[in-house]
Amino acid sequence: MTDLTTKYNIIDEKPPFNAPLKGQYKQGFGYYTMRERLPVILTQVIDQLSKDKEQIVANFGGETAREELKGAIGEISKLKYELQTDKDFRPLKTALGDETVWNSFLEGLGQDNSYFSACWLYAETYMYRRLNNIFENTQTLQKLDYFQQQKHKALTNSYDAMVAVLRSIEAFNGETRTTEEIGSFFRNLLKLNLWGNRCDLSISAGQDVKQDGDPFSLLDSLDQCIVRDQTQDIWECITVNGSSGIVEIINDNSGYELFTDLCLADFIVRHQLAPQVCFNVKAIPWYISDVTPKDLQWTLDTLASNDSQPLLAQFGTRLKAHFASGALDMRPVDHFWTSPYEFYRMRDIAPALYEKLSQAKLLVFKGDLNYRKLLGDFNFPYNTPFVEALRGFLPTSLCTLRTVKADLICGLPDGMAEELTRKDASWMVTGEYGVIQFAGK
Repeated sequence: MTDLTTKYNIIDEKPPFNAPLKGQYKQGFGYYTMRERLPVILTQVIDQLSKDKEQIVANFGGETAREELKGAIGEISKLKYELQTDKDFRPLKTALGDETVWNSFLEGLGQDNSYFSACWLYAETYMYRRLNNIFENTQTLQKLDYFQQQKHKALTNSYDAMVAVLRSIEAFNGETRTTEEIGSFFRNLLKLNLWGNRCDLSISAGQDVKQDGDPFSLLDSLDQCIVRDQTQDIWECITVNGSSGIVEIINDNSGYELFTDLCLADFIVRHQLAPQVCFNVKAIPWYISDVTPKDLQWTLDTLASNDSQPLLAQFGTRLKAHFASGALDMRPVDHFWTSPYEFYRMRDIAPALYEKLSQAKLLVFKGDLNYRKLLGDFNFPYNTPFVEALRGFLPTSLCTLRTVKADLICGLPDGMAEELTRKDASWMVTGEYGVIQFAGK
């Protein structure tokens, strides 16, 4: 055994079933994340801050910002060292008002309170929370989004694909359609939205991502990669009470994926499938590409002001009108979304949020991290029914649109996971496969 294996109690096995995923299992993606991905991400943050130093100094407060930026870079280096050497989690300093919840959670971990020994979900979430805590405790850099450039590129790099998507949507909306046709197109929009989740900067370790080509034209060929498809159940849910009842989207990534979220929301309100669609975004920079309020507003402004692509400008203008009328809305940020807690604990930890969500007719959970929180990073046998894996979390009917980027999944038919593993041992971490799962209430 290597020094690393001995020192940090690394076990050269796959993560066991019926137990939390942890970084200590060497054959799991959690170990690879702790050992390789997260240190690279922190290094890239340091490099980007160093590269943008003069611009940051100019924008955020002159020489005071210069000194605080230098100190922040040093603190990020310390955080990276703590991660690589499996140090115990340190309490958060006074910050956004969520530090009491966080520090109470950390105290309750007992001996499993380090990067490789803790549940992977806790460890990775803690790293991103600690990263932002560094900037919160400065005078000048509290509002600095150190992932902003990458998120902006994730949108602008995908303009051609976005125009192609809007052409298809406008062609559909340009004719009178039957309920069956609207339902079929809605199901395709769910699939389009699913595959938009491939554009995840935290999985690409911050490398630029883009969507090429005409995404609608690829949907049929990608159906074979959807290992659980409950789009029909979602359609029946959203239409069962006519146009009453709002839809809540719990967002994941900025860029092209957020664009597909907006397309889905626009379609829902234009076809009167719901009176309102609400967006739930993150309070702080999170997992590189997650949507913040600033990201959503920037996206709307960027689309509406696009001089070179009229379809994008028209779409952005229409979205702004939806937000102005209340047909679309952004919920006030809730720190539960950037807490370490699994969703089955929401009713106790964030009862007001749980109550708000329970008033919707459908919750749409986007992406891999939300999926991991739905399952609590608990390695259920892969044929465990989805609703059972939720462990009682069902404030209302909900669905999840997730490309598979972690060795965690449920709700599959007997033998399917094993068959996929025989074809490709890494199928659960490539983002090549997806699930659209539904639990009704």
